[in-house]
Amino acid sequence: MKNYKLLVLLVLGSAITLQSCSKDDDDYQMDNQTFVTQASSSNNFEIAAGAVAQLKGVRAEVKKYGEHMVMDHGAVGTEMMNLAQTKGWTVPTGLQAKEQANLDRLNAATGTTFDKEFASIMVASHQDAINLFTTASGKDGVQDGDLRSFAASKLPSLTAHLADATALQTTVNQ
Repeated sequence: MKNYKLLVLLVLGSAITLQSCSKDDDDYQMDNQTFVTQASSSNNFEIAAGAVAQLKGVRAEVKKYGEHMVMDHGAVGTEMMNLAQTKGWTVPTGLQAKEQANLDRLNAATGTTFDKEFASIMVASHQDAINLFTTASGKDGVQDGDLRSFAASKLPSLTAHLADATALQTTVNQ
């Protein structure tokens, strides 16, 4: 009987130790669906803003950057959709309030004011996206490993987009 009690204590102690080492959903900075929703809104905004830039941009550089946004973010959207479908997450097609407000600002602007507004918003939008994707890709970012890897894999492109947007902003403000 004494050995049985010792064995039970050892098993219970091991189970408690293992449980305390496992990560709960609460240990992550954001849940998977939250990241997918926020990243999709950001991505959809880049596509929509790029399309508007192709139509309304005055400078050739603005139109070209807009085209680049439509192409690159369109591909990312497809990749995210494929990943989300395998995982059962919902990929929203609309924009969240912040992105919708920025798109409304772009739609209201004209001429060289549009070019300046577009470049400024692209800088801020890509800074926000880099922060979001950096958080999600961290070891405590999102729970799903595939989604964490997806977020990490997009950071170099987002960083390049930010550098290009910053250069565009300098050009249109001259």
